[in-house]
Amino acid sequence: MNRCHLFRLLFILCFFSFFAACKKNHINKPVPTVYIAGVNEDTAIVWENGVAEQLTSRFGGAANQVAVAGGAVYVAGQGVNAGLDAAIYWKDGTPNFLPVRSSTTVSTTGSLCVSGSDVYVAGWFQIYGTQYATYWKNGSPTVIDSTNVAVLNSITVSGGSVYICGSSLLNEAFNTATWWKDGVRNLLTNATSEAYSIYVSGSDVYVAGMYLSNPIAIPALWKNGQLINLSTNSGVAYSVTMADKDVYVAGYETINGTGVATVWKNGTPQHLPGGTTSLASSVFVSGGDVYVAGGTENNDIQRACYWKNGQIFYIGNNGSSANSIVVQ
Repeated sequence: MNRCHLFRLLFILCFFSFFAACKKNHINKPVPTVYIAGVNEDTAIVWENGVAEQLTSRFGGAANQVAVAGGAVYVAGQGVNAGLDAAIYWKDGTPNFLPVRSSTTVSTTGSLCVSGSDVYVAGWFQIYGTQYATYWKNGSPTVIDSTNVAVLNSITVSGGSVYICGSSLLNEAFNTATWWKDGVRNLLTNATSEAYSIYVSGSDVYVAGMYLSNPIAIPALWKNGQLINLSTNSGVAYSVTMADKDVYVAGYETINGTGVATVWKNGTPQHLPGGTTSLASSVFVSGGDVYVAGGTENNDIQRACYWKNGQIFYIGNNGSSANSIVVQ
């Protein structure tokens, strides 16, 4: 065979082999599913790849956190039961109202997690002005605080222990950022503050939140109780997670008098585009991609959105908000 023809044949075979391999890899690459919990037109909503599923009837309820486990979608929030705002979680859209004591006037949940076959939900209920900070395991309630007007915002389970963060009353004077391990209360600061998200990695406990300082709110991260200031500007840290030993925090900071959605990676801020003002409420990392749920505001109109690696995608109508994001 002519050497020139042989080279041409080898080139053609290599080209098509490379093309086929690329095509095969492209076909086999999984397409992520993005789940977001929030509120749309005063209705609890979970979005799946931008398609909304209504969880409550119009003008009632909120979806505060979403989790996916065993192929099922779980959402914690608030519904309406017998005319009262009530603690609830949904599994694949089916409502599960959580038991509370008689004479309860209002109850809600802010967070959930699934560990094995167990479902943990954190929230509170109120009776005649007394607030009972509570978590439910498979529907069975455990009150962890009834004397400090505590609020529970985030729950996770690690190593068989239950970790929760929120706020509780300090010296009967003001709320302070607090976390609990198996019901044991730990105060993070003696300033007015709030803890919104908790993440546990091995023996390390990360808590995201804020504290007041002369007199602005400072976005903060606590690692094992040690304060890490995320900014000298005012703002709030709403969510914390980890991936490949990197720590990600979502929230907002104020730039030139305007709130800007921000995600911090190991303390370094990235300001996210969109809106006159904006905030980031939840962060999730999957396959090297960083997903952030939140909202923007233009001309006093708020709209739910999420960002993937800094690119914005709108998902809700006017007046909507996105509170939590998970990617599978």
